[in-house]
Amino acid sequence: MPASALARLRDAFSFVELPVKMTLERRNMPLEHVYFPTSGIVSIVSSEKGGLNIEAALVGREGMTGLPLVLGDDRSAAEVIMQVPGAGWRLEARALGQLMEDRNCRDRLSRYVHAVMIQIQGTALAYGRGTLTSCLARWLLMCHDRVQGDELPLTHEFMALMLGVRRSGVTVALHDLEGRGLIRSLRGRVLIRDREGLMAVTGGLYGGPEAHYRRLMSQDQPA
Repeated sequence: MPASALARLRDAFSFVELPVKMTLERRNMPLEHVYFPTSGIVSIVSSEKGGLNIEAALVGREGMTGLPLVLGDDRSAAEVIMQVPGAGWRLEARALGQLMEDRNCRDRLSRYVHAVMIQIQGTALAYGRGTLTSCLARWLLMCHDRVQGDELPLTHEFMALMLGVRRSGVTVALHDLEGRGLIRSLRGRVLIRDREGLMAVTGGLYGGPEAHYRRLMSQDQPA
């Protein structure tokens, strides 16, 4: 975003640690802060009263939380939690409104919201058309996009929660990918060994939203 607009709100930003399982947004509760992660992975989780939880989208160093605020709402319809610990910049919700007074900032933020909407569409398509193995491969690739290195600190339990399936199903799918030499599954960790191979397993379910993100966010902004 334009450096001039960010400079005017320099004092409104604070750099904070974002530990695993930290809740950044609560369903149907007013939003107090927006987070711009510099590391770690954030999950936008759709949930219902019966306890079903399914991850709708991922956010990493490429994005931000607080999307309803960009669209003019003051509360979230989802739970937003840290999936992989990290850190980032925190901005008060009211200050985001000041940031959006700058036309270029508003355009940039709107483009990002559009990119997340496309990612959610891709997730719906994957859940509707893909197998558990292909959905897991897609999800691992998306996590890999948002971390440094090839090691993902992910437990079987958390992967099952995010994919909305039983832990035993995730274990079987991980063994399938490991048997093909695409990953190595360790206790609380997954090591990516063959990214191209994982992409092939998704059957085209990975890559489309990522291409749209690059297209939407590639335009240079004024200083």
